[in-house]
Amino acid sequence: MTTSHPLGIAPLSDLSSAPDEFIRIAHDIGFDFVGLRVVPVTDTEPQYDLSLGSPLHTRVKRALEETGMRVLDAEFLLLDGSDQRASWLQAMERASSFGANTLTVAVADQNTSRVIDSVSQMVEDGKAFGVVPAIEPISYQAVCSLPAAVGIAKASGSYVLPDTLHVSRFSGSPTELREAVDAGLVPMLQLSDCADLPNTDRATLLWESRSKRGLPGLGSGNVAGLLRAVPRTLPISVELPDEERASELGTREWLRLLFATATEFLHNIEQEG
Repeated sequence: MTTSHPLGIAPLSDLSSAPDEFIRIAHDIGFDFVGLRVVPVTDTEPQYDLSLGSPLHTRVKRALEETGMRVLDAEFLLLDGSDQRASWLQAMERASSFGANTLTVAVADQNTSRVIDSVSQMVEDGKAFGVVPAIEPISYQAVCSLPAAVGIAKASGSYVLPDTLHVSRFSGSPTELREAVDAGLVPMLQLSDCADLPNTDRATLLWESRSKRGLPGLGSGNVAGLLRAVPRTLPISVELPDEERASELGTREWLRLLFATATEFLHNIEQEG
């Protein structure tokens, strides 16, 4: 069973494996590309030193060369209103060294004008690295809708990175997604589904996002409707953390399950005609 979408795997699906091991496992299973977390996002996650010249950076470069895997996207910066230029320059330098095209950006800053200024500076800085920031609208952050992300992208020259979990959680529509795609703003779509939650307060949504997402097509989100709104050539990256099942199955079998489930889900949608 195959899909016409280039299919990749996002690092949040398995942070327990070092990035070089993650690349090799993803290649063996059949993924077309990977995303890499080039800077840590939280203090509690595994910390991997991907600074240029570090032993791990060298191993990652070797893994990419030996497998032929591509890195499409790098992550992650949360804009909080402070001066974060040094952080994004560091992330862009690392992303560029692996051949990534985008750097994912989420927004906690409530000041839209300041956000646009920051992202515009990121776009300008990114030209030296061949890296474009991509705004990810997240259900529990300040930018929590496709129109808001699109507005920032159009004002700054950046991209938008939709995630089917978050788009479902903030009730984004397939029409909004299609409009963003048609505007040339969406280089990739992240794929996962909603979990069965007791409530949808901010803390629970954050936990779901980081630790307990649903397999595509098996949750309550409008994932199929969103996939029908995008071209079949659009790259899809599976971002699906489930700490309990991943620990139970082990990295290789967990990623194998994600590959099989995503491939079947996308194939079935394509077969609809």
